[in-house]
Formats: sequence, structure tokens, C-alpha cells
Amino acid sequence: MRLLWSLPTLWLLVAQDLSAHRARTRRELAPGLHERGIRDAGGSYCEKNDACCPGRDDACTVPYLDTLCYCDLFCNRTVSDCCPDFWEYCLGIPPPLPVPISCVRGAHKYPPGATYRENCNLCTCSGSGQWECEQHACLIDEEMIDAINRGNYGWRAANYSHFWGMTLDEGIRYRLGTIKPPPTVMNMNELQMSADADEPLPSHFNAVAKWPGLILEPLDQGDCAGSWAFSTAGVASDRISIHSMGHMTPALSPQNLISCNTRNQQGCSGGRIDRAWWYLRRRGVVTDSCYPFTSREKDSAPAGLPCMMHSRSTAPAIGHCRPTGHWAGWTFGLTQPGPSDVLTPPPCLLGW
Repeated sequence: MRLLWSLPTLWLLVAQDLSAHRARTRRELAPGLHERGIRDAGGSYCEKNDACCPGRDDACTVPYLDTLCYCDLFCNRTVSDCCPDFWEYCLGIPPPLPVPISCVRGAHKYPPGATYRENCNLCTCSGSGQWECEQHACLIDEEMIDAINRGNYGWRAANYSHFWGMTLDEGIRYRLGTIKPPPTVMNMNELQMSADADEPLPSHFNAVAKWPGLILEPLDQGDCAGSWAFSTAGVASDRISIHSMGHMTPALSPQNLISCNTRNQQGCSGGRIDRAWWYLRRRGVVTDSCYPFTSREKDSAPAGLPCMMHSRSTAPAIGHCRPTGHWAGWTFGLTQPGPSDVLTPPPCLLGW
């Protein structure tokens, strides 16, 4: 009976010895923790756990980043697996391994490889203790905003938070979108408008003040470079409201143009105003409530959703004109018929 009891006990002791041997072997064969320098050199590991073990003690461990470190004397060998504070806390000496220089930001220290974002630029902590930042031009430039607001330019710049973190290139790519028309369009003859030479032109003009309740709020194009569609739909909506004396106040759909006016157009990657006006004249568009805007996100498909309009009927024509080459003609044209499209951003002009 004693023999039967001894066999399981013996087997348990052998199994424990084999397990301990495997653990020791793994520790002896494992690469050192600090081959590339001590990470988190200022961290408290042995000190926090009050652990300094004599000789070799494979259980004298502390969690360290994504692994374990040791606080026994055996750790201080050629292939070191000591905790970062073992030498100073347990031996009272500086660590023999190179300690990477931390980067300082505010009152905090960060290890090499740490990152943070400064507006539109990513900054990375280098091994030399310096932050290395990208050098992109940002869409929001606080120094430029301050410089403009210190000057006497007649307007003030503001920090629009939804543009914060975007590069200037991203702003051009996603927040504009009007492509210059071909030379045949740019060389169109100007429309001649008769104006009384003795009638003084106003020094200030605001379409909202002249036609109250008839000028619609502009829609947000999001990160879709579809200003060509938004300006065209917006100008057409305002002209209809003005000429109907408020009996018709539609908010025409820019998404209708983005999705359906696809010939020689690039949807949310840009488009031509002359093609948009051609589409309005030949095909027409529905209201924004009927065909709402859905292409707000970056890198949306060039045409947004597939076109839901299949009618080939001709819609009422909405005229457009190229601004004359002189300011007087341009301002007179704006103050009489209403808001106008121009061929360079910003494409919809409501006043000055």
C-alpha cells in the first residue's frame, strides 16, 4: 500500500522537476530583453514589487511591457533579462546597458517610437531624444490666421475645427473640385448688359439683404470635391426663387448632378461648371429632399450613388453667363439677376 502511494508522489516530483528544467532552459535560451536598449528606463518594476532575489529564482518576475523581467541576481548575466530598475534598486549601480534618450513633451517623457499628431503632421520620438515631425503644409495655419487678423483686410479669419488635422493637399483634393473649362468655353463672347452710366454702383452688396428669404443656405459638400455641383445647384436654386418672387424656393440636388452628370465629369473628384449648366439646361435636376447628398466621405466613388434619374425629357432652361472682364459689368450683373457662378473657387458669389 505504501508503494502504491509512493509512485504518484515520485511521479509528481519528477514532473515538477522537468517543468522547472524546461522553464530554466527557456530562460537560458531566450534572447536578452535589452538588445536594442532599455525600454521604459525610468519605470519602477523591482522597486514597486520590493523584489530583489539572491542567486537564481525563476519565480522572481515582474510584468514588463508585453513580457516578464527578473529581479534575481541571475538576471545580471551576458544575456540580461533584468528589469530596467534592477541595477539601481537592487545593486545600487547604474545600468550597464545603453539607455535610450526619452523625448519630452509638456511634463511627460516618451520612449523612442512614441508618436503624437501636431495638427496635420505626425511627430515621432527618435532615439536621439528629439521629436521628428512631418513638414506638410496644413489647411489650418494658426500663424497665418493671426497675421490676417492683425491686418486691416476688411474680414477676419477663423479656425474651423473640422478642417483641423487636414493637410493643404487634402483640402485642395477634397474641399474644392471645380476644374477649369477648356479654351473653347473660356473664349465665349461676353454678354453685353445695358446699365445707366450715371447710376452709381454700390460699395457693398449682400444678396441675402436684397432678396430676403429667397437666398438658400449653402450646403456642406463634406469631403467630396464637388463644388462644381454645389455651386451650380445653389445658384440655380437662388435664381428660381428670385425670378418666381418666392413662389418657388427649391433647393436643387447637387447629388443629382454628381451621380447623373457623368460625361466628362469626375463626380467627387472634380467637375466642370459648364458641363453642369449644360446638364441643368438639357436634363434638369430634382430637389435635394428628393435626391439627398450621400457622397460626404473621403474617397467616395467618383459618381457617388448610381444615377436614379432615367428621364430624357428636356427641362426648363436656366441661363448662365461668363462674367465680363471689368468690375462694373460684373457687379451690375450680380445685383440685377442674382447670384452667379464663376469659374474659379469659390464658385458661388453672393456679394462683396
